[in-house]
Amino acid sequence: MNTELQNQPWCVIQTKSRFEKKAFELLVRNGISAYLPLQKRMRVWSDRKKEVEEPLFSGYLFVQFKESERYTILNTSGVVRFVVFAGNYATISDKQITAIKKAISLDTTIEVADIDFRQGEEVIITSGPFKDNYAHVIRGANGKGKLLLRLESIGKEIILEIGRTRVEALPQLIGI
Repeated sequence: MNTELQNQPWCVIQTKSRFEKKAFELLVRNGISAYLPLQKRMRVWSDRKKEVEEPLFSGYLFVQFKESERYTILNTSGVVRFVVFAGNYATISDKQITAIKKAISLDTTIEVADIDFRQGEEVIITSGPFKDNYAHVIRGANGKGKLLLRLESIGKEIILEIGRTRVEALPQLIGI
């Protein structure tokens, strides 16, 4: 990785549908620091079963870049746009990228949801690949506690099942 980019946040790129891998390959070939989280999943067809690697965030990948590389990124086949919120690039921290990489390497099943959960208690994860990240507790249909880790900048959420002993409730702020 380019040492100039080490402290840069990862910017979010939207891709054409099912073009994530191709756009990633082309960006890397053009010298852009890019990350496409892939998760192995078993796919079943009528005649066979096969384990395939699918993008964790359908339609998105992450890049670290110098502003002079912006045009190259936008002109890469499969890239639609930079995701922007309030006039700024949507970004993901190195800490969150590292947590995603760690979770994928541990073969942790990660489910990505597009829905916006607002219910439940806010907690902080105290161990594992998502340590020190905030989450909201969701009650599953089977009564198990599920934690929702929201990546604010792309409006996506990662849902993972985790034991209650690996989280702590956040202290409530009292208005004065």
